[in-house]
Amino acid sequence: MDEPDAESRQLLEVLRADPESWSGLGFAPAEDDDAWDANAERRVAVLAAILFDPRAADRALLKFLLQQDIREAEEFWGVSGGLRLGMFLLAEHRCVDDAWLQWSAKIANFDTEMGLDLWAVLAGGVVAVRSMVAASDHPERDELLECLAEEPYVDATDEDVERWLLQQRTQYFQAPQATLAG
Repeated sequence: MDEPDAESRQLLEVLRADPESWSGLGFAPAEDDDAWDANAERRVAVLAAILFDPRAADRALLKFLLQQDIREAEEFWGVSGGLRLGMFLLAEHRCVDDAWLQWSAKIANFDTEMGLDLWAVLAGGVVAVRSMVAASDHPERDELLECLAEEPYVDATDEDVERWLLQQRTQYFQAPQATLAG
């Protein structure tokens, strides 16, 4: 992925400084036929800026951006680059609390169910996520547990998650880089 332009980096700095400005990147059905979501491109640009300058404090912003891309996926189907990148960047924070949001992205529509895997869901720690899901009364609990009981997740380890994170970062940069510890 190419480095973000100056405008995208500046927008990220505004978003980091002022959470009230996030609403300007919310899901907004486009008025024309060329785009599904009027703000999708701007969200991808911000995600790209975060990819090149990740910070632990970005987790809340990443969750907001991912929620918007989930809304887009639910409305228009497909797997957008923003959804995929948002899932990865949030997974780098390795928080068990993000598992349900990651699962929502995975099951947003038929295309995401088929095109995305569960590694991002497990990024908070395989044992910790499995325990949290099993103890949960979330309406999607049983479905997620069933998916986690299938290959390749049934015997998944934290090392498998680390490998996936490294593969994702390599895919975006074409060279391994350190990931963000949450």
